[in-house]
Amino acid sequence: MGAARHLDPRTKLVALACMAASVALAPNMACELLLMALAASFGAALGKGGTSVLALALYAALLVGAQLTPLLGNVALRTLFASFLLLLRKVFACGLMAYATVSTTHVNELMGALARMGAPRSVTIPLAVALRYAPTIREDWGFIRDAMRMRGVSPSPLGFARAPMRTIDCVYVPLLMSASRTSDELAMAAVARGIENPARRTCYLHLEMRRLDFVLVAGFAAVTAGMLALRLAS
Repeated sequence: MGAARHLDPRTKLVALACMAASVALAPNMACELLLMALAASFGAALGKGGTSVLALALYAALLVGAQLTPLLGNVALRTLFASFLLLLRKVFACGLMAYATVSTTHVNELMGALARMGAPRSVTIPLAVALRYAPTIREDWGFIRDAMRMRGVSPSPLGFARAPMRTIDCVYVPLLMSASRTSDELAMAAVARGIENPARRTCYLHLEMRRLDFVLVAGFAAVTAGMLALRLAS
């Protein structure tokens, strides 16, 4: 378990790609349940056991909702809910693995791994900016929420239902201003760190594919091959 928390970022990316392909190829519900259990085990191995348990509970709720959907009388509503639940069910395992990968991988590690994989800068730079921007948005939202409560505006869905226009003004205006300021700061920091340098990027962190990495890559590749074989046989 401790060794799994120090997986190479390339292993996590390959595992995520294999999971996406396996979910798309899964021929039946039993295979989807197996893939969800595999994704939860992967998240727990990376130290996200609580999130994995919560994801399994939500996935079980989705399955229960899918069983209750045929009870709806309206055909259009039944089709809408069935399609929506099917989409959520298909992306749930991938979403859990993506969360575990992003939350346990530093941006510089991910950038170094992508550079070694030969990913173009047009992919790595926007991805790095997006990953660094998410914590800033979370922090700004906390400040905005506190300011709204001081002014008697509730940031909850009930508060939005009571005063939708005021809530939108209190959320989007400061959030957009903060986003504009943060984007300028990120751009200046990127230029100061030599983002325009055309030379090959180096990384001071030691990235190495160990035995466990190769075992996991082979295991996830075997799962994808098995789902493909089941799909062709069905």
